[in-house]
Amino acid sequence: MAKSKRPSLTNPIEKHFKVITRYHCFIFFILLSSKIPVFWHVLNLIFLSPPMDYYCNGTIISNATKNVCPCENPVWDRSVFTETMQSKFGILCESNWLVSFSQSIHFVGMLLGALIFGFLSDKFGRLPVFSLSCLILAIFGCLVSAMPTAASFILMRCFEGVGAGAAIVIGYVLCIEYCSVRHREIITVLFHLPIKIGHVTLPGVSYLLRHCDEFQMTISLPIFLYVGAQWLLMESPKWLLDVGHIDKAVDVMETFDRFNGRKCENIRGEIESYIAGQSDGSRTRIKFWQIFKHKKLTLNLCCMAVIYFLCGISYYGVSQYIGNMSKNIHANVALSGALLLPGTIVELFLLKLLPRRLFLMGTNFLSGLFMLIVICIPVHLTWFRVVIACICNCFFFMSFIIVFLYSVELFPTSIRNSVLGFLSVISRIGQIVAPQVNVLSESASGIIYGVMAIFGTMVCYFLPETKNTELPSSLNDSKSLSRKKKLDKEKNNEMTNRTTPDAIQINSRDNINESAL
Repeated sequence: MAKSKRPSLTNPIEKHFKVITRYHCFIFFILLSSKIPVFWHVLNLIFLSPPMDYYCNGTIISNATKNVCPCENPVWDRSVFTETMQSKFGILCESNWLVSFSQSIHFVGMLLGALIFGFLSDKFGRLPVFSLSCLILAIFGCLVSAMPTAASFILMRCFEGVGAGAAIVIGYVLCIEYCSVRHREIITVLFHLPIKIGHVTLPGVSYLLRHCDEFQMTISLPIFLYVGAQWLLMESPKWLLDVGHIDKAVDVMETFDRFNGRKCENIRGEIESYIAGQSDGSRTRIKFWQIFKHKKLTLNLCCMAVIYFLCGISYYGVSQYIGNMSKNIHANVALSGALLLPGTIVELFLLKLLPRRLFLMGTNFLSGLFMLIVICIPVHLTWFRVVIACICNCFFFMSFIIVFLYSVELFPTSIRNSVLGFLSVISRIGQIVAPQVNVLSESASGIIYGVMAIFGTMVCYFLPETKNTELPSSLNDSKSLSRKKKLDKEKNNEMTNRTTPDAIQINSRDNINESAL
């Protein structure tokens, strides 16, 4: 007799999350709405240090003294902005590098926040670390506006980046761990929709508040509202189950049922049966560094790292690229954000229809293609170039949404935040490099962004497909993703063989013999 296979057990928490409930709406509203002020801090330097003209010799009339170096007593043109980083700290001529340096340091802070707090959330829980990241962002965001020197301003910007980078990564993982397979694409798109709302509304805040300190304080104060998330929300039951806190996971799920007005089922028995039904190998938790002991996981991590780097350098680089294409900074930033909104909504439907890998390859290729088209358009057709560049940036942002979802589907729960933190670090490195690429001519920087995006298309080929699969809970789950395509092919071949005339005749004869016995 052939050895019977043990049926695969479904995580009982997944069963409870198949339907969107009142608690889902509550937790998603809090986490998603937090992304608006958080993302304001990602783009705030655009309006903290916009291009600002100055005149020498104490006059603002003569163009002969406009933006001339050296200039000891500059008179700033405050017709658009009353105060910026440049006018506040006297940044001009040989000290202009401090503006781009401030942006790079901010991205370094986001890099450190995503990495360090990603590891902390895998160890101490999603909610307390999320609240801590919001507290850091709110405090240091307010301190940025009070700094008296450029050095202290840049230092506070670094800590501000730490809080922003951590809040983005942890908030996303917490949202994903509270939804089922069928809702994962929807939640991923909805998570990025407030980011685009932040992109569109930030120019409005800057338009109303032209003083950099007032602007910075206004976008920082709302973050304090989300520090209380630790006491308003419940910890991820999937994380609690993974770290062995069975009683706490049961308490969360029972509270979840009571909040939704549902009868508390025997969730403890289901969880204990699920744990007992798992093999020793499937219960094994791994550390981040142990990824490199497994060839397939290492390949997945390396491919995702390349794609994250390309998304980071391209999306934020092209956003800055668009801002430099014409003089109306408020209109440019609002337009680029507004054009991303329909692309984000369209992606909701495409994620449901298309496989992850094919979709990511398509967005990478199209973003590279449109970027190469931009540099072929004559310079005097400014608005046409801006619109095509915005469409290109829309595809870059769509790639960003896909890789966020793709990466959490490739790695097990015990290292999911750590991996996402590491990949966010790679993305931040790309963002740090982006301002240096934009120092080049428009044609040179456009070619770099276009070619890199097309290269990312080829890298996607080596990744396994994860659509319609449960989030991997163990090392074996993640490793089995690489075999899914092969197993599906074998299954299809087996079904084909069973439907041939000879196979049907043999199967019928076997069934008759079994009945006779």
